[in-house]
Amino acid sequence: RYDTLIIDEAHERSLNIDFILGYLRQLLPRRPDLKVIITSATIDPERFAAAFGGAPVVEVSGRTYPVEVRYRSAGDALPTGEQGDQGQAISDAIDELSAAGPGDILVFLSGEREIRDTADALKGRPGLEILPLYARLSSAEQHRVFELPANRSARSRRAVLATNVAETSLTVPGIRYVIDPGTARISRYSLRTKVQRLPIEAISQASANQRKGRCGRVADGICVRLYSEDDFASRPEFTDPEIGRASCRERV
Repeated sequence: RYDTLIIDEAHERSLNIDFILGYLRQLLPRRPDLKVIITSATIDPERFAAAFGGAPVVEVSGRTYPVEVRYRSAGDALPTGEQGDQGQAISDAIDELSAAGPGDILVFLSGEREIRDTADALKGRPGLEILPLYARLSSAEQHRVFELPANRSARSRRAVLATNVAETSLTVPGIRYVIDPGTARISRYSLRTKVQRLPIEAISQASANQRKGRCGRVADGICVRLYSEDDFASRPEFTDPEIGRASCRERV
C-alpha cells in the first residue's frame, strides 16, 4: 500500500534502522516500483549508495550559519600542572561565551546525574537560567526548554543542559553557543558479563559535528569542545552501528 519510504537519521545506525535497511534490500528487487529515500546530515553517502546497488546521491544544503570551533582541554584554564574537572571546564566555557555576545548556550552531558551535578555547580550565577533536558523530566518541564520568553533582559541567557537527545532528535530554539565535553552514554553488550551496559564513551567525529551544527541555526555560532583538536582527529569518523554493539538475542 506504500509507494515511497523515507528512512531519516540513518547515521544513528540503531537496530531498528539497520533491520529496516536490511529488509528493504531484500524487498526492493521484488518491488521495483517502491521508492526509498535515506536521509541524514552525517552519513557516509557513498557507502549507503553502494549498499543499494549504486543508488543516486542527492545533496541538499540547509540554511546554516558559520560556526567557530574552539578546543579547550579540561586543564586549560587552570594553573600549569593542575587538571580541572568537567564542571569547572563548563563553567569556564560559559564565562568565555558570555563575553562573546548574547544568545543561549546548549551544553551536552552524558546523563541525568551529570546534568544535576552541573546544574548545582552553575546555580546562583546572575542572569543565567539553568534548564535541564533529559528523558525522565515531566512533559511540562521539558516544554520549558522550547519556550522563549517574550520580554527577557538582554543580559539574561539560558543554559540548556541536555543529554544526547538534543544532538539529532530535536532542535532547541535560540541556541547560539554549544559546549561539547565530547562524551555520551553508548549502549554496548559485554560478552564477559553477559550484560547490556551504558558506559560513557568518547563520541565520534560525526556526532561531534552534529552537535556543532546545533548552534548555527539562527546566527553565527561558537562551539567549545572540551578536548583537544588532536583528540578529535583521533576519533572514529562514524559511531559504531548498534547491531555490532548488541547481544545476539537483541539482533534476533
